[in-house]
Amino acid sequence: MIDRTMNKLGFAIAVCVLLCSLPVFSQNDTASFVAGKWSSETIADGIVLKQCHFDNGELFGSNQFISVLEVAPSRRIDIVADTILRKTTDFASSVMAVAAVNGSFFNMKYPYNSVDYLRMDGSVRADNVKSSTNIRQRHQLGAIATFAGELYVLKADALWSWEKYIQSEDVLTSGPLLICDDTMEPMIDDSFYTTRHPRTSVGKRIDGTVLLVVVDGRNIEAAGMSLAELQSVMKWLGCIDAINLDGGGSSTMVVKGLIVNHPTDNKLFDAGGERSVANAVVVR
Repeated sequence: MIDRTMNKLGFAIAVCVLLCSLPVFSQNDTASFVAGKWSSETIADGIVLKQCHFDNGELFGSNQFISVLEVAPSRRIDIVADTILRKTTDFASSVMAVAAVNGSFFNMKYPYNSVDYLRMDGSVRADNVKSSTNIRQRHQLGAIATFAGELYVLKADALWSWEKYIQSEDVLTSGPLLICDDTMEPMIDDSFYTTRHPRTSVGKRIDGTVLLVVVDGRNIEAAGMSLAELQSVMKWLGCIDAINLDGGGSSTMVVKGLIVNHPTDNKLFDAGGERSVANAVVVR
């Protein structure tokens, strides 16, 4: 049984210096985020799960349910995938992971069709699918990479095959990038950025702590977030780098074999709506 001990101190320390620094949303949103009734549970040595349900419309003028896994630099993080779509719970159990979140984008029309570059254990499993204009797509504007179990969030450069030269065992392109080198990335005015959806994100603090974050949505209990709102949340959590992963019905967080958020494919606010996905980010 999860011990729902309230612990707001860690969040307050991480975000209090930001109360006057982010013009996108009001100080009331920042204060509401810090003052939320955050539960905290130590999952294993170096892994802490924090969750909060903002159920009175107090965050961005909406109800929100946020799950945050804080992973110490001592814990190993990997990218896992298969030749068929599998649920995040299956990916986690297949490698005996302590925790996992869904990975990057894919085409649901086929048994397996990652649309983003994927390398596992040094072997390329998929290439970036090019757009009709032959430019890098918004979900290919950055990458997560793991080297010796440590995760990095990287920003794509102008070279089309940039990700192929990343010196890491595992590489997965995704995007858009939210924060790079402690700087907020510009957000674009189109529906993918501005519409509220369930979201999954990976971020990193300056001390090497990795944050795996899932925001629920598409329900009266949890509206979901625009990318600008998610960007601010990752900043408030103390991230100096952060990237958006696949969201919507894919957004899932698994801890010790159990889903701890509210995936949406069954259109209910429970743990029963998990979707099969192409890959996942796992904590060993």
